[in-house]
Amino acid sequence: MDQTPPTIRLARVGKFTSNEGVEVSFSEEMLAQIADAYDPAADPAPLVVGHPRLDDPAYGWVDSLAVEGGELLARPGADIEPAFAEMVRARRFPKVSARFYPPEHPANPKPGSWYLKHIGFLGAHAPGIKGLGTVQFSEGDDQGVATIDFPSTKEDDMSKEASFAERETALTTREQSLAQREAAVAEQEKAAKTAAMKAIHDGNVSFAEGLMQAGKLAPVGKGLLIGVLDHLDTTAVVSFGEAGDMAPADALKKLFDSAVPLVSFGEHGKKPKNDKSYTSFAAPEGYDVDPEKADLHRRASIIRQENPGLGWADAVKRAQGAG
Repeated sequence: MDQTPPTIRLARVGKFTSNEGVEVSFSEEMLAQIADAYDPAADPAPLVVGHPRLDDPAYGWVDSLAVEGGELLARPGADIEPAFAEMVRARRFPKVSARFYPPEHPANPKPGSWYLKHIGFLGAHAPGIKGLGTVQFSEGDDQGVATIDFPSTKEDDMSKEASFAERETALTTREQSLAQREAAVAEQEKAAKTAAMKAIHDGNVSFAEGLMQAGKLAPVGKGLLIGVLDHLDTTAVVSFGEAGDMAPADALKKLFDSAVPLVSFGEHGKKPKNDKSYTSFAAPEGYDVDPEKADLHRRASIIRQENPGLGWADAVKRAQGAG
């Protein structure tokens, strides 16, 4: 297994606010100056856990600094404490925090340039290991320094990008699922509306045919009546004065129900004066009302009055059966 210590990202070109609340701006030239000023032999920067003050163990040392792609990178030496290295590989430290001496800091070994003081690994407790070298800082060394936190490796940034991509994918999937459910609901509503309209139409057809059988509607008027009923509102209630409140479609049906049967459209000629088989109606000369249809209508009307929820066609069928 490759045990080469990973490159550590310390800073990048841009403007940042340090943990101490100081605004820090790094240009690529400044990062290059930091890398050039670093002296691992005289003033090496230790790898530590957190930001120690005095006599805390160093788990390794920064071997060199370099600038690549607008980022300041630290390359640790090979002499990293194995237990600490294992914790780093296990991602126990999700962030690193680089602490720098500003150019004018009195403890800066290279005045005039930013200088890396140490790299603190954040996110876990320090491993209990004896015999490590200690980091000696003078009292007041931490005053005036600048601490900048970054992910410990590029893989962490990639992990965040992957996590963001996964969330984006999940959101897209959820939106697609919602769109599919909305489409399914819309299709169900459309099917229900179509079924309801068909039921209303079938009822209107039955009503018109019942009127025809009762002699109240000429065959030529069947289609017209059905079309009108299909387009009348069956839910809105309208006041019809003394006739009461009802839906327009129900009002029209009631009007036809109470109508006098039409005269027969077949010409029978003049009636014999002594012929008593026809009921007397005010009909045009030479035409007679079919008494059987008139009686059928009367019986069907009585049945509907006794059964308000019964359709006209069913009432006519019952009247025919009773006859």
